[in-house]
Amino acid sequence: MNSILKDYENISSFVFPFEGERHLCTIIALPYREDTWREKASPALEEFLNVVKAISAYEMVVVIIDPRFDASICTRFQMKNTHILRLKYDDSWMRDSLPVFLKDEVNKRLVGVDFGFNAWGGDYDGLYKPWDDDNALGKNTLLELMIHRYPDKDFILEGGSIHTDGQGTLLTTEECLLSEGRNKNLSKEEIEARLKKDLNVSKVLWLPYGIYNDETNGHVDNICCFLAPGVVALATTDDKDDPQYQRSLKDKEYLESVTDANGNKLTIVELPLPKPQYLTKEEADGIVADKDAVQRQEGRRLAASYVNFYMGEDFLICPQFGDEKDALAVKILSEFYQNKKVIVPIYSREILLGGGNIHCITKQVPFMEPGYDIEPKEGDK
Repeated sequence: MNSILKDYENISSFVFPFEGERHLCTIIALPYREDTWREKASPALEEFLNVVKAISAYEMVVVIIDPRFDASICTRFQMKNTHILRLKYDDSWMRDSLPVFLKDEVNKRLVGVDFGFNAWGGDYDGLYKPWDDDNALGKNTLLELMIHRYPDKDFILEGGSIHTDGQGTLLTTEECLLSEGRNKNLSKEEIEARLKKDLNVSKVLWLPYGIYNDETNGHVDNICCFLAPGVVALATTDDKDDPQYQRSLKDKEYLESVTDANGNKLTIVELPLPKPQYLTKEEADGIVADKDAVQRQEGRRLAASYVNFYMGEDFLICPQFGDEKDALAVKILSEFYQNKKVIVPIYSREILLGGGNIHCITKQVPFMEPGYDIEPKEGDK
């Protein structure tokens, strides 16, 4: 049946939807890299399990499990509202290595925009090599899910480097998208044109910075995300001695100076950052160093941020760090959404140690009515 799936060449009728709308499913892959996850990823697996349980209470979760895992691991993740796929990948950051999913409501179709992936910087400053299995995962996953593909593998783009309001506005950071290890031969204007073409957005907002010491070169999903059309959450700190202070200040000034695709000024909801978090000796000792991966050393500052949440139509999973600001972050989000979304706090220190957080390990597939059309329309082929 997979033989009828064809790559699209024209996706002008598709829309990049807001994350907080209804999903068909969420995709998560299990961690295993010993040079990224301490103690053979055992502590991290527990937190991934907690995330799967939380999301599966609201929607289907597709859990991708690498063949390196023993089949017994599948039993732990087989529960109501989960589906297991066995596919190869290099690491478990599905936000970045999987396609960006768009939908066509009129013709009831989904498409996965499959960008190039080079482990956040390739040979210049990537985090590990090889990354071939990650780069192939998008196509393989789309085949399993019976969703058509729109390939742009020559353009390096991670899902965590963009965020949309679903109404034509795209958030990103100059720090990430203009970094040397991604699309160095393209100008800012050329990159913006590519984003507009591939994602069908009409306006790109370029924040200057991401979170300090974020090893992804400052992904926007750790510093600023849409809470709703016209409203963004921004990670901030009151500590003027923190390197993040000026970064967040510059981002806030930029956001105050621009409008969205509809010409409206943005409302900014500040989410205070937790106190700086650092990799401990015990944690560093549990990570196996590898010459082909970034070295995770004791004392390294971690890019902890409550903005790295993940939301669906009825829920929002908020990372927690054992910090006094944990409850405040939940309170701010709860007050914003009132009774529209349930805020689910999940402790995620182990995910943070790997270099990201809850948004980074999840990827949403927009909802489409059952029996959506998988045949290309005339003009798409």
